[in-house]
Amino acid sequence: MALLYTGIDKDGKLRRGKIDASDINSAYRLLISQGIKPIKIEEEKKNILSREIIKRKPSQEDLSFALLQLSLLLSSGLNLTKALEVLREQTQDKRLSEAIASIKESIERGEPLPLAFKNAEIFPDFLVEMIKVAERGENLEEIFNIAGNFLQRISDVRARIISSLTYPTFVIVMSFLSVIVVIKFVVPKIASVLASFGKDLPLVTKMLLFISKIIGYLFYLSPFAIALLFFGIKASGREKIDALFLKIPIFGKVSYYFNLSRFAGSLRMALLSGIPLVKALSLSRGSLTNLYMRKSVEGIEEELFKGKSLSEVLKSTGIFPPLFINFVSTGEKGSELEKMLSLLEELYDKQAMRVISFWIRFAEPLSMLVIGLLVAFVVFSVILPITELSAGIKR
Repeated sequence: MALLYTGIDKDGKLRRGKIDASDINSAYRLLISQGIKPIKIEEEKKNILSREIIKRKPSQEDLSFALLQLSLLLSSGLNLTKALEVLREQTQDKRLSEAIASIKESIERGEPLPLAFKNAEIFPDFLVEMIKVAERGENLEEIFNIAGNFLQRISDVRARIISSLTYPTFVIVMSFLSVIVVIKFVVPKIASVLASFGKDLPLVTKMLLFISKIIGYLFYLSPFAIALLFFGIKASGREKIDALFLKIPIFGKVSYYFNLSRFAGSLRMALLSGIPLVKALSLSRGSLTNLYMRKSVEGIEEELFKGKSLSEVLKSTGIFPPLFINFVSTGEKGSELEKMLSLLEELYDKQAMRVISFWIRFAEPLSMLVIGLLVAFVVFSVILPITELSAGIKR
C-alpha cells in the first residue's frame, strides 16, 4: 500500500514523499535503509471521486507516445531528470504531466526509479519490473522504447477494432430505433383511427401492435432484468462467465485470439528487457483480460522450478492451442524463443482481425437484409390499414 512519510535525510534536510510498503513498520525499515529518519508515516487517504472520475488515467496511446519520447530524449544525451522535465513541458494531458512531475520529484529526493514510476500509478506493472532490470540506467532508453512500442501496438489494434465496428453498429442501432419509434407511436395512432371507424385491423397490423406491447413491457422490466443479470453474474463468478464467453461464436474466438496475442507479446517484451523467465511469466499473466485464462496459468512458475520446459508447462494449462505450444517448443530448442513469441503475437493478432473483418463483411449485408425485412413489415402494416380506410371512405 502507499504510505506518506515525513523524515530527515543524512544532510539534515526535511523530506516528504510517498513510499510503497506492506505496513508502517516495513516502511520505517525501508526509509532507514535509504538514509532517511522518519518523523511521521501515515496511510495515504484516497478520495474515490477524485481518483476514479476526475483523475482518469491517460490512454495507452498517450502513455506510449510519452515513453517513446522519453527514450528519444535519453538517447540524445540528456540525463533522466532533464529528460523528464522536457517531457513534462511537452505533455498536454494534465494527469500524465502531473505523473511525470511526481516521478521527477521522487528521483530528486533519492527514491529508487522503479518505485517512482510505480507511485505515479499510471504506468503498467511490467514497465516497473523492466526498470528494475536496468542497472544504473544504462538500458533505460531501450526499455522505454520497447514498452512504448508495445503499448502503441495494443492501442493500434484497439483503434482498428473500433473503426471497423463503428459504421455497421451505427446503421443497425439507428435502423432499429427508427423501427421502434414507428411501432410505438405511428402504428397505434393509425389503429385508433381505424377503430373509430369501426374497422377491424388487418392481421399483420395486429401482430405489430402485439409486438409494440411486448416492447413496452420489456422497457419497464429492463431495470429488473439488468439487476437480475448483475446479481447472476456476481453469484456465478467472473471466472465462470469468462469461461462461457470463450465458447460464444465469433466474440469468444476473437477474445481468445487477442488474449493469446497479448500474452505472447508481453512475454517476449519482458524477456527482451532481461527479465528472468519466471518473473516474465508472472508479468505476462496480467496481460490476459479473460479471468478464466488468467487463473489457468497461475502457479505455472512452480512447474518451471521443477525443471519442466515452458512448452510443457503451457500445455498442462489446457488453454493454449497446439500451434502455440509447437512454436514455443521450437523457440526453446533453437534458442529463439523471443522470435517465436513475436511470430505468435503477429499470427494471433492477424487471426483475430481476420475473423472480425470476415464477419463485418458478412454481417453488414445480412443486417441490411434483416432491417429491410423489418422495415417492409412495418410499412406494410401501416399502409394496409390506411388503404382499407381510404377504400371504406370512398364506398
